[in-house]
Amino acid sequence: MTYPPTGGPGPGFGPGDPHTAATIALAGAQQRSRRRLTIILSALVVILGLVLVFAANQVIFNKTGKALIPALTLRSADDPGPDPFTASVALVNKTQPIQPRVETAQNNGVRAVNGTAAGLYATTGTASCDAASLGNQLAANPAAARAWAGVQGIHTSDIPWYLNSLTPVVLTADTWVTNYSFRSGSASAYQAVLQSGTPVFVDAAGVPRAVCACGNPLRPPANAPIGGYRVTGSPWTNYTVNNTYRVTYNNTYVTNNTIVNQPAPAPAAAPVLQLIDARTQTLIDQAVGDILELPAERPADLPNFVANAFEANAAPSFGSDDEAQEQGLVAAGSTEADQAVAQRATENGGQPATDQPSTDGTVPGEQQNPPADGSPQSPGAPGGTETPQNTEVPSETGAPAPAPTQFRGTGDAIGTLVYRDADGTTVTCTLPPTFESSTVAATNSDCTLTFHREDLLEPAVTPLVDADTHRVWRITPIGHTTAIEVLEAQWQTLTSATSTTEAPTTEAPTTEAPTTEAPATSQAPATTEPSAAVPSS
Repeated sequence: MTYPPTGGPGPGFGPGDPHTAATIALAGAQQRSRRRLTIILSALVVILGLVLVFAANQVIFNKTGKALIPALTLRSADDPGPDPFTASVALVNKTQPIQPRVETAQNNGVRAVNGTAAGLYATTGTASCDAASLGNQLAANPAAARAWAGVQGIHTSDIPWYLNSLTPVVLTADTWVTNYSFRSGSASAYQAVLQSGTPVFVDAAGVPRAVCACGNPLRPPANAPIGGYRVTGSPWTNYTVNNTYRVTYNNTYVTNNTIVNQPAPAPAAAPVLQLIDARTQTLIDQAVGDILELPAERPADLPNFVANAFEANAAPSFGSDDEAQEQGLVAAGSTEADQAVAQRATENGGQPATDQPSTDGTVPGEQQNPPADGSPQSPGAPGGTETPQNTEVPSETGAPAPAPTQFRGTGDAIGTLVYRDADGTTVTCTLPPTFESSTVAATNSDCTLTFHREDLLEPAVTPLVDADTHRVWRITPIGHTTAIEVLEAQWQTLTSATSTTEAPTTEAPTTEAPTTEAPATSQAPATTEPSAAVPSS
């Protein structure tokens, strides 16, 4: 019995030729090999693209101090981070309370939540933070106090009263915030995720306003999708982007797992936060504020911080294009996300890129400026002094050092100042000869800035200039979060005696506590006996 020949016609081979089957098998193997090679090459291209993105990001950061992709820094519960405003005022160790039992909604890749939602925050049965110590440390460092107050949108002398409107709690979820470090006499913003278990102060709207491990002031996070950032730092166990919370802004709130675009209902005149007791896993009522023993008579012009808390928590904007873009926003004064950030978020499926953990503890996306003499810095240390720091990119990058501020004339207050705005235009601000109120507005139409009176007085200006390596005077206008660098300034002698005699009571560091800061300073014993000044929360 014979079988029909196999194979088919081919060059050099006839039907049934035994070489035909081998040729077909070899061709199939070559085709499969080409497919595998194509897949491998495609994967290599993707990996190379990611490597190039991060390499380009690092090159640009090394040359300019600015990140190509805005950073979102992970901060563990007990990590103060670089350049803290104060020493730690936390009164509890790292704790991991139960997961919050609150209603949330998907929002820009994270979970949106109402700050006053019952069970969002926790208490360990005692005060988690020492408000008196925070007030004392800020009072001992006028530059830090001015920067801290500027972030919160308050006057320096209001700090004790503002602290008294806050409540110490413990985060029950990883929470996205705008964090601020203290460098070169001003506050420097960066986006951060605080780990669950972090002790913080929250306001009457339940919005985090200060970190207890470092005293850093906080604001709500930037209004941008998290997928457009690069997450950097060391992730902790169970960290995921999808379980990160952001407290809703003052024009939105969560109901039935939906974001409602209108102001959330304000609480009663004496609001109460419902906290989880970490010991019993039950909800307890905690009255908002009243954590310090302050004089019964409030200053007549003092804002009602409790009542204003909901209006104060809008989406943040920033004072310069560079700072805005570092936070993921399109431009100065805008709360709109940068188009590149939104596009990356879409391409990444809402998941941010991940950098390698920092080995030196520096804040990614921020330029670190060690003291010129190499000595360790100790910003915010009680009773200490600021260590002068460089304010520019190191000289090897080619960036010139800033020119010192040129002061002319004599007097006890600033009469005119000249600065350069974000567009590079030189602006002159002429100030009145009499400072009759706590705020001072420029009198010429070319300058629209308003300043705190005490920031313009000699006892405040001279120490800041002396503390800066390049002797540059920086001042933060009211409503701004970024200080301007003054190119020239002219002194004047104020015609109002009351304006000048009040200066030492608010800013001059003397052996006697400043008059306006006395309420916080008087609570010093609370550092050792916190329960006497800070009720349980």
